[in-house]
Amino acid sequence: MATLVDKCFSEGDLKQITEAVKAAELKTSGEIAIMITPHSRHWLVDRWLFSAALGIVFSLVSLYLTRESNWGTYYNFTQAAFWGIIGFLIGYFGVNLWFKRLSARHKAVWKNALRHFAKLQPTRGHTGVLIFISVDENEAAVIADKAIAEKLDPAYWQHPHSLIEKAMQKGRHAEGIIEAIQEIATQLAQFFPREADDINELPDGPEIVK
Repeated sequence: MATLVDKCFSEGDLKQITEAVKAAELKTSGEIAIMITPHSRHWLVDRWLFSAALGIVFSLVSLYLTRESNWGTYYNFTQAAFWGIIGFLIGYFGVNLWFKRLSARHKAVWKNALRHFAKLQPTRGHTGVLIFISVDENEAAVIADKAIAEKLDPAYWQHPHSLIEKAMQKGRHAEGIIEAIQEIATQLAQFFPREADDINELPDGPEIVK
């Protein structure tokens, strides 16, 4: 069964991205790493949990409103079950947009990217750049190590980021990543030209991560 990653990246795409990284690193001592994940948050699990909680609340409210106290306290469990189902459906279908709103997607992807960036092997000159793609959210994050961050204006990173996301919106994931790699390499070459003793410190090929 094809995964989300397989649906957006063919073997040919991954090879092209690898070649783009190799070509980029011929110009600079900087290192570019690519990571691709199917998703950065379990949105479906969140929907189920929230929907179940909302269904329980609707049921409890229904029990409270339909209780009768003549000759003891009686509850209308049929009504409670009905409203519990209504609450679940409202939660599952109506609140999905809230869970996957743009700000929530950005936050989830950025947090996941930072987590994976922290796991990267530090380069000698702290000149690594991570391009992180989260397929389900259709989002990307670009993170630079401290030596690069000191040289380039923070606002610059919006440019390669937008190259990736605009291409992703058109279903051209690999093209956007390759454009971003080329753009970043051009900038890195100005401040971190390739040195005679340069070694390859990070993998050139995209890594599929959970």
